[in-house]
Amino acid sequence: MTRTPPPAEAPAVDELPHHLALVCSQFARLAARRSDVGVGSVSWRVVATIERLGPLRLSEIAERERVSRPTATAVIKRLEEEGLVRRESDPTDSRSSLVSTTEAGSAQLAAWRAQLATGVGSLLETLPDEDLATLSRASEILAGLLEAHDR
Repeated sequence: MTRTPPPAEAPAVDELPHHLALVCSQFARLAARRSDVGVGSVSWRVVATIERLGPLRLSEIAERERVSRPTATAVIKRLEEEGLVRRESDPTDSRSSLVSTTEAGSAQLAAWRAQLATGVGSLLETLPDEDLATLSRASEILAGLLEAHDR
């Protein structure tokens, strides 16, 4: 039997940053668990980050994903072996390489996103239209914040 938790109270304004970060993180993990993407969330997040921002250095990937450089190296190596990303020499620094998505990586990312949409969609379809509109607006606001501050 599934229990429905009581409605959460809106956080106080001074608690909103903490609450928002926590709930977004928990929701992202829930979405990943409900979706059969076939890879760990770090892998698809890395491909999505590279797709969104364009070619990145390994150190930038590690910093953005909040993982150690060896972890980022292992993830990129695996993604490269799967044909989802490629490394190319950095034209501004011969000691570095830039990681970018391949056509196969972009196609796989689209498939992962479709699977995530299916997994999350079943959660959303039970919500009233007003809540869906609120979530839609909230996602637009969050996307705007990312666009402005995550470059």
